[in-house]
Amino acid sequence: MTREEKYIAQMEALGIWDEAFRPEVTELAQLEREKKRIKDAWAATVPNGCKPSFTDPHYALLVAARREILAHREALGLTPKSLRKLRGSNGEPTPIARDLLTEKLDEIARRTAAYSGGVEAVPYSGLIDDE
Repeated sequence: MTREEKYIAQMEALGIWDEAFRPEVTELAQLEREKKRIKDAWAATVPNGCKPSFTDPHYALLVAARREILAHREALGLTPKSLRKLRGSNGEPTPIARDLLTEKLDEIARRTAAYSGGVEAVPYSGLIDDE
């Protein structure tokens, strides 16, 4: 099973897979292969039995690759934090379009539509701080 297939299987098991994620999954798998090559090159800089130096330039590349891999995993919802964002705190998928900002904009639109009847005609909803 390839890295791509493993990630797709994980995302399907989590219920977050969509075909639109395929390029991102491919990029993540490629980054992991590159990280392995960097790690092997870093280990090859020292004789057998010794440990590679953290001051070696390969180590900086390895750290950068790890950061980039983590960013891609988060983008795909493969970290606990990003999965909670996708599912919400109760484990159910969150309605992305209906957030607090959208609710406030809807309230503003409703109030401006009610200007012909006067602001008093619009009941207080609590979404906007009335003065």
